Amino acid sequence: MALAYPWLNGKEIGFYSHKELTDVKLFSIIPFMLKTSSLCVYGDNIRSGLPGFKADRALANDHIIQLEAHIKQAKRGLVGNEDEEDIADCCGWIMKIIVRAGLALVMEKERAYTRDLYPAYQVFSTFYPKKERDMEKTLNYAINPFKSTEDIVRFLERFGDWMIRKGELWLEEYNPDRARRLPITSKY
Repeated sequence: MALAYPWLNGKEIGFYSHKELTDVKLFSIIPFMLKTSSLCVYGDNIRSGLPGFKADRALANDHIIQLEAHIKQAKRGLVGNEDEEDIADCCGWIMKIIVRAGLALVMEKERAYTRDLYPAYQVFSTFYPKKERDMEKTLNYAINPFKSTEDIVRFLERFGDWMIRKGELWLEEYNPDRARRLPITSKY
């Protein structure tokens, strides 16, 4: 598949019941991705039955509520790891998460969302100009994953921890109960 579609970076396959996908009251990333970033190639197209999603705190929460756990998971996966391919995969994975979490931190003010990394970096940087270089490094690591576990872990301990602290402040303001999933809103 890589030869036929060199621009394709990966694929995901999952199985969900019709009810799981269409009876959505709380934000869930799978129905969101189906509605905003998918194409029906076979069977019934359920996109029209999915709720209209907005760039709001429910979407932002999905990125922020898991940030600390993801960063800890990445650190565990990197420490002592000598498999360069595994290190690069982990680096790219966590750095994409951090860039998107950066956008999530400002989503309530910006009212915009993208899965594209560069625009997410740009929006974050307008709100946090003093952290632009760190987020630019994160973006670069996401696109061109680094293979030095020590450098990646050190970066996660510095900028990752800053992002976790910012995420905690966001949660205090918008989700003080730390609900894993927030209700889908139809208005701002």
